[in-house]
Amino acid sequence: MKRIITIALALVLAAVLALPAMAEQVNLYQNNQLVKSVVFKIGVPYYVVNGQTPGVKMDVAPFVKSDRTFVPVRFLGNALGLDDSRIIWDNSTQTATLKGNAILQMTIGQASIISNGVKKIIDVAPILQSDRTFLPARYVAEGLGYQVSWDDTTQTVVCWPEGEIKPDVSAVVSYLENKGTTPAKPISGDLVNGYNIPKNTDLTIANYAKEASDGKWMVFSINLTKRNLQQQYADTQSIISQTVDPATTAEAIDYAKKVQYALENGSRENPIYCPITTFNAPNDMAVRVGAGGGDTVQFDLWSTK
Repeated sequence: MKRIITIALALVLAAVLALPAMAEQVNLYQNNQLVKSVVFKIGVPYYVVNGQTPGVKMDVAPFVKSDRTFVPVRFLGNALGLDDSRIIWDNSTQTATLKGNAILQMTIGQASIISNGVKKIIDVAPILQSDRTFLPARYVAEGLGYQVSWDDTTQTVVCWPEGEIKPDVSAVVSYLENKGTTPAKPISGDLVNGYNIPKNTDLTIANYAKEASDGKWMVFSINLTKRNLQQQYADTQSIISQTVDPATTAEAIDYAKKVQYALENGSRENPIYCPITTFNAPNDMAVRVGAGGGDTVQFDLWSTK
């Protein structure tokens, strides 16, 4: 009997002693805020954490460059469970630091990631665009203890804790697909060389087009770094269709999207060629489409008469 009581007391004591350790593990998990799932979708300015909708709105959407998904550093860190105090930007060195399960450092223009002081070479570098720092989502998420998957069909990135089973995020993907922004109807703005330019457009209008006065031609570019591409394409259609028929306008815009794909997915080692191409309209107007300087798709409109 004494033996049984002794064993029972030992088991109770072991259970009591185990409680603080278990509590410490739970608290550690909560302090690091490892989330169960994060889903980003290319072109959609929302992300969803732990399947909870509505998603978190961002002021810019994730985009793909060199086959990697880029997300603004603060939104990426927040999505992966870091509060703002653990996301640090050093403007003098152009370095972003994220403090989670590991301390990660990435510097603009350098294709490397430093984790707890150990440097690793990667295939892309952080990007600074429009005064915003964009980091490659996969390398940051993996560095903070997550697994990452990419679905090319839905254009989504899913992150979940390393060692766990990938969660079912199909409902979240459907939600984000419905959150895709619908471009607003362009509002008339300034008149440039006979063309009505949509108000507040992110298109870049060439200075020499602004200075011309012959009313026959226009040069402008879509800026791929600004990411509100649906609206930029809507504005493009608005401009071209002022002098070009709908069929030719559609052909030019479809080709522009191929140029966009080439710019975003090609590389110096493996370029994707999209030659400059001219589309001729029945009314003797022409639209030339091709890669412009930097990350831009350029359009030239002119009369062939």
